[in-house]
Amino acid sequence: MNKDILSMVKGVATINIIIGIILTVIVQIIFKRYGLFVLVGMIIAILNFFINCVLSDFVTTKLQHISAIFYTANFILRVVLAAGIGYLIFEYNKYNLAAYLFGYTSHIVGLYIYTSFKNSHNNL
Repeated sequence: MNKDILSMVKGVATINIIIGIILTVIVQIIFKRYGLFVLVGMIIAILNFFINCVLSDFVTTKLQHISAIFYTANFILRVVLAAGIGYLIFEYNKYNLAAYLFGYTSHIVGLYIYTSFKNSHNNL
């Protein structure tokens, strides 16, 4: 795997784990029952991001001639993973799905923080 991509995945995952733990504690204190589902959402988002980066890097370096098929399969795999876990959570309790989605979409905050940090670090 490309050294820059690996560095990005590690950085974003680290930031997201910190954000996930903070959000989980805050949500658990305020809403009591939903902290775990916020954490599950964040973990699935991190896993989804990792799968996307690894498979995209693999496709662009090793399988360039059939990349469209693998990009489509990668997309379907990631959607099925996130939606399948969301469905299981919904079946358990429909209100937990909101906490899961909150955790899942909070992954974007980690991406923004990492990007801002890298941009400000490169401009120095």
